[in-house]
Amino acid sequence: MARYWPVLKARADEFKALAQLRDQEVGRVRPLFEVSPSVDGPTQAGLKFVRQVRDAAPAGLTLGVDTIYARVNDDGRPLITEIANDLAQWGIPIAPVIRLHDPDEHLSACGEAARLHNETAIVRLGSITTDPDPVADAARISKALSIAKVSRDRCHLVVDMAEVRSERDVSRAEQVVRNVLDSLGDEGWASVVVTSGAMPPAITNLPRNEATPLTRWDWKLWRRLADRGPDFGDYAIAHPAIQTTGGRGPLPSLRYTAGENWWIYRWARHETGGNDTFYDLCQALISSDHWPAEGPDYSWGDSELARCARRQPGPGSATQWRAWGTSHHLAHVTSELASPPAP
Repeated sequence: MARYWPVLKARADEFKALAQLRDQEVGRVRPLFEVSPSVDGPTQAGLKFVRQVRDAAPAGLTLGVDTIYARVNDDGRPLITEIANDLAQWGIPIAPVIRLHDPDEHLSACGEAARLHNETAIVRLGSITTDPDPVADAARISKALSIAKVSRDRCHLVVDMAEVRSERDVSRAEQVVRNVLDSLGDEGWASVVVTSGAMPPAITNLPRNEATPLTRWDWKLWRRLADRGPDFGDYAIAHPAIQTTGGRGPLPSLRYTAGENWWIYRWARHETGGNDTFYDLCQALISSDHWPAEGPDYSWGDSELARCARRQPGPGSATQWRAWGTSHHLAHVTSELASPPAP
């Protein structure tokens, strides 16, 4: 059975959903967190991240930690060192993320963090702007692991294609990934993961008061690669890039995963304002053909959505809506991977 590697942005809504993982999901999910930058500086970003993990991570969950957006703390030392040390004191295991263009000091720090946490690390290829390059990456991998002093069989290889938003994107990404797997995939990795994301940067241009389907192109990409047997990664219900905060008070909305689509719900407010139309949104959801047969028992998020459909207070806010949608998504993907459809 393939494992699920959601790439998360360390947002409050994602931690709320993570805290509600069921026991059977904890062993199948390997979240990879990108530590978000902070206006108060990288040291505070690291402290906030540790606090969020400590408060939310279920027992037995191993987290990937990528400090690409907050590389060093306020005094110039690698932030991954501080995070690894702090979480080790709480008994929360992590796997530091190694990127091939990291400076030597950071690679060494990732190696030290790995040795503190089960000697496990993650090698992540690709970025928001750059595809993996199997020819150039081969030598870089050897150098990076040599500096980090981490063996390949203790590393998970994440092949990240970032945004895929069309059939054309998927076809291009599939060929790139196959080239990487042909060149690098059989080199004794602990596991190989293919990651991409298909959620648009914003949903404000979608219709109101109806459910709009968006194709999960990331899921389609992984299914096309099923013959190679990689684990599955996505960006949950978010866009791969870190998003800046939008305007105040977004409309009541929900990103709901079902099969090969997300169903995007956006409901206009009543003239009196407030978020009470989220109740109407949830009533439409539970009446739809993509509401799961298990209903509120499907996930924590679904139990909250069913509560709102009964118009029980309160209707929540943007953070809660994203948390409930993320909770459902995590449950949905782990269920998909347990019994994936034929390619």
